[in-house]
Amino acid sequence: MKRLLGRKISIVLLIVQIIFTIGLIGTVIYVGIIPLKYILILSAVLVFFLLYGIFSQMTASKVYLAGRVLCVLICLFYAGGVYYCVNTNSAIEEISNSKQTKVSEISCVVLKDDEAQSIYDTTDYTYGILGTSDRENTDAVLADVKTAINKDPEIKEYNDNDALVDALYAKEVQVIVLNEANRALIEDVYDTFRDDTRVLDTTKVEKEIEVEEKLDDITTTPFIVYLSGIDLYGDINQTSRSDVNVLAVVNPNTKRILLVSTPRDYYVELPGVSNGMCDKLTHAGIHGVDCSIRTLENVYNVDIDYYVRVNFTSIRKIVNVLGGVDVYSDYTFTSDWGPSFKKGYNHVNGKQALAFCRERHHFENGDYQRGRDHQHMIEAILTKAMSAEVLPKYAKLLRVTSERFQTNMSMKEMKALCKMQLRDMADWTIKYANADGNGAMRTTYAYQSRPLYVCLPDYDSVEKITKRIKKVLSGDTGDLVNKGEDKAQASPSTAPAAE
Repeated sequence: MKRLLGRKISIVLLIVQIIFTIGLIGTVIYVGIIPLKYILILSAVLVFFLLYGIFSQMTASKVYLAGRVLCVLICLFYAGGVYYCVNTNSAIEEISNSKQTKVSEISCVVLKDDEAQSIYDTTDYTYGILGTSDRENTDAVLADVKTAINKDPEIKEYNDNDALVDALYAKEVQVIVLNEANRALIEDVYDTFRDDTRVLDTTKVEKEIEVEEKLDDITTTPFIVYLSGIDLYGDINQTSRSDVNVLAVVNPNTKRILLVSTPRDYYVELPGVSNGMCDKLTHAGIHGVDCSIRTLENVYNVDIDYYVRVNFTSIRKIVNVLGGVDVYSDYTFTSDWGPSFKKGYNHVNGKQALAFCRERHHFENGDYQRGRDHQHMIEAILTKAMSAEVLPKYAKLLRVTSERFQTNMSMKEMKALCKMQLRDMADWTIKYANADGNGAMRTTYAYQSRPLYVCLPDYDSVEKITKRIKKVLSGDTGDLVNKGEDKAQASPSTAPAAE
């Protein structure tokens, strides 16, 4: 000990090592992801290195110099560990604490050659609006217009977007109030709409997403997650059509997951929105993820506990951070966006993953196969994300998802799931189910003046899927597959490319 006290540099380094040892163990415990058995192992290893550092400094030989170098390296390593833990915790907190909102962009649109340069120039203009659909957002914009022109604007109401746009072209109205989430639907029919018009003003209407009370213990209680993929790049909070509609039915006790895919064109009522009329499931996304959840709860007669919402940008970034994933393809094909895929497993990067998920035109059964490919991609991402290989990238993965990922799952629940998987390192059984239907042309709530391609639900297949969902939730470990259900169904009519 006298020899150790004579080496002041060694004392300083050992004190620093003790601080970092306590700090790393404390940080790991605070983050709450690492199971206790791993914390005990980590603590034993850290104490071993600390004792080695002390004894190496007490020797009379020159070993103490190597001990100093090792001490510095260990402290740097511990500092990196603390940073990793803090960064991981911060990313989880950012995801869970982000305000759950839906953002609707509502524009005032005029013909391109109109003289008005802003809504202040529309004092004598007539505004065209949708009579019943999206009135809350429309009324918010009309309130802004009233403030700008110092009077209530004159308005004309129309049943759907076709009638609204026709009125603008016919100059029955000079301005139309357009939810930008509907622009893609309009441009599917009016090819030159973007070139023929311009936006005078855009208002962002932000509304908190209503979510119900969640589970007491997510690691022991089966639950359902709605996985929604919207057809946009950029801001994840923006409302848009939901082209991916998958329910992940999870039983953490039996380690079973059932992925239920519902066609985007399913012809169903949108509860609380469509006034009893039917519409495409994808259009529910325009009204927010809460509308999509209510719609699917109504279809399958189940309660959905959580949601996860992603867009095109999310998929590309998440897959890239994972270092690519191995996804199974049922067919050999070249996508509309360039990348080619062989039958069997394909290692894909973010760009290729997005192309794989978006393709439907090269399949005889169209949107049904695309739904199956969504399931393949979800399984590929889950498999990679739950593997030990992803641990070094975990903090970066969480950071990326915190920016491109929307969920109502709490920080405590996400940590509990991570801790459970690290503790068990279990292999999960993942099965698929695809709702079936028949192609038809029908008018919809969004388009009441002309028929669109829709998928009329096969309620026999829906009932079978509901039974399978309840089997997973109940913990039934028998065969999850109803005969003929665990393969992609052939669509009686392939959906056209246009909306």
